[in-house]
Amino acid sequence: MRQDAYPSLGSTAWLLAGALLSALLLALATVALFPEWPQIVAMAVPTELAMIGAIAWAVRKTGLPWRRALGLRPLPFATLLPLALVLVGSVTVFSEMYVIVQRIVPVPPEFEALLRDLLRIGDATDLALTVLVAVVLAPILEEALFRGVVLQGLVRRRGPRSATLWTAGFFAFFHFYNPWQILPTFFLGLVLAWVVLTTRTLWASIVLHAAFNGVSLAVFAIPLPSSAAPAPILVIGLVVLLLLGSAALVVGLAWIEGMTGGGAFAADYPLPEGGIAGEPPGAELDSGADEPPAARA
Repeated sequence: MRQDAYPSLGSTAWLLAGALLSALLLALATVALFPEWPQIVAMAVPTELAMIGAIAWAVRKTGLPWRRALGLRPLPFATLLPLALVLVGSVTVFSEMYVIVQRIVPVPPEFEALLRDLLRIGDATDLALTVLVAVVLAPILEEALFRGVVLQGLVRRRGPRSATLWTAGFFAFFHFYNPWQILPTFFLGLVLAWVVLTTRTLWASIVLHAAFNGVSLAVFAIPLPSSAAPAPILVIGLVVLLLLGSAALVVGLAWIEGMTGGGAFAADYPLPEGGIAGEPPGAELDSGADEPPAARA
């Protein structure tokens, strides 16, 4: 186990705490200096700037080239179809988990109204800004931070399975502003980390995260008609939807695993400092991107 790879669990906690504190201070300054800015922009700009700073700091601390520190390699085109199945399953399971959590601990109407006001799309400008933040900037920066420097560093220290669990936990904590999404976000973090370590490229989680946010935004923003169906029918419908979504998720994950040979999970041990997600030290960034481990032995 490598003790010198960055970040460790402790340094990850400090890194994320610093990012959250920076985002809070920048948000207060933004509200004071630019009170006319739309809510989505006033909230997003400080957060994105804080994450950019955290990513730059963390990459520098790793001592690795930024592409290796983030785990950026080409994404094989063939993985897009199974990733689409993973997307369908992730959206379904995430939504069902969120509904269950809401049933157990109801969301205060004031908080739900606040979220809807934040994502309210009044004109083309609001739409463009919301899509830019939710579908482009947030997925890229969150993936670079969590499944990039944090996951890659923890994999080198603790191995892929432990790193996947810890990274998902940190990712869920980072979204503490919506407590009802912490458990579903932990699930999403597991899926995103698994996808990165199996495909050995951060682009897989960036694409999946962007598509997930796009679908979620559309579902959240478009008002759906209330159903008059009896409660038992609704429960049966939710269960069937959950089973279908779970099946799509499992098939997509199994498909990717078959294509990659398991990626970093094929050998569950801490990885060398020079490698990224299962790559041997000194390997070229784009060599053998589409081949399973057995083909490169």
